Amino acid sequence: MKYLFTICLILLSTILTFAQNDTIPAEHFEEIITTDSLPGIPFVAYWAVGDSYDFKVSKIKKRWKEGVLTKNDSSSYVCNFTVLDSTETSYRIKWSYKSSLDNFQLPSLLLKKMPESTLTEIIYQTTELGEFVSIENWEEIAAEMKSTFDALLEGLTEEGDVPRKELEKSLKPFMEIYQTKQGIESMVLKELQQFHFPFGVEFSPVDTIYYEDELPNMMGGDPIRSDVALYIDAVDYDNGFCILEERRSLNKEDTRKFLTDVFRKMGFGEDEEMAEILDAAKFDVNDTNTYEYYYYPGVPLKITCKRETNMKTGTEGQIAIELTEIELQ
Repeated sequence: MKYLFTICLILLSTILTFAQNDTIPAEHFEEIITTDSLPGIPFVAYWAVGDSYDFKVSKIKKRWKEGVLTKNDSSSYVCNFTVLDSTETSYRIKWSYKSSLDNFQLPSLLLKKMPESTLTEIIYQTTELGEFVSIENWEEIAAEMKSTFDALLEGLTEEGDVPRKELEKSLKPFMEIYQTKQGIESMVLKELQQFHFPFGVEFSPVDTIYYEDELPNMMGGDPIRSDVALYIDAVDYDNGFCILEERRSLNKEDTRKFLTDVFRKMGFGEDEEMAEILDAAKFDVNDTNTYEYYYYPGVPLKITCKRETNMKTGTEGQIAIELTEIELQ
């Protein structure tokens, strides 16, 4: 049971992604303060067909148990952003890369059984402002993920630790996520959501925007509330550059309910040990995201997204940190 509970904690860093297309509630726009000397900072895409940029994506995953480092994994790959088409209302983008399945935001416990991925190209659309809209070839990605999970089941079944039917029942909720358009867009291609997060908003150079957001629950339950603060940390108007900071804290009770639902969907709804662990557990999930952008023409210099999950059950404590960096090459 503790093994399964650890998997669910790991998934807190992947299942609960930010709500895209994420927008600031309209009532907060009236709070934006601008002056003649400090105008607003608009995140608007000024791209042209053929524009191409390379980015290095780096990921670090660490975990501590009782203050002792028990996991320290890292991976990186280079991807390319190319504008394929542009209209008055949209852009069509190709996001291409070559990497292993480390990039698919899956727990390392599962990745050990996964084959190498051959998926290298994503085609998607944005609005004329650069806001993410949808992926065109999501079905290809879904097929790739299905093959991956099938290989995982075969590998685990061969070891004989758990019967195949039990494995299928436990993994089914997660497999279903990766077969939907929303699941692919929110989880498998998480860095695309991070890339486009600021677009379509004009930020105040002096104000902090506070609001309550709802993260989509990819397991099909109620959304998870979160408190968000957004503010401009630094701006260089001459070079069209700024640093946008985002702070997000997940609602503790919603997080607990999410984990309970995960266990229930995995077939452990009547497990007394699981119920006792969840009743006693305390969760803190906090995001710290920094967007260093050339807001004109709309190209990131560096995006740093950090999620820290702090869990405590009785006298035992665990901390998990997932860090993703997207850096212009």
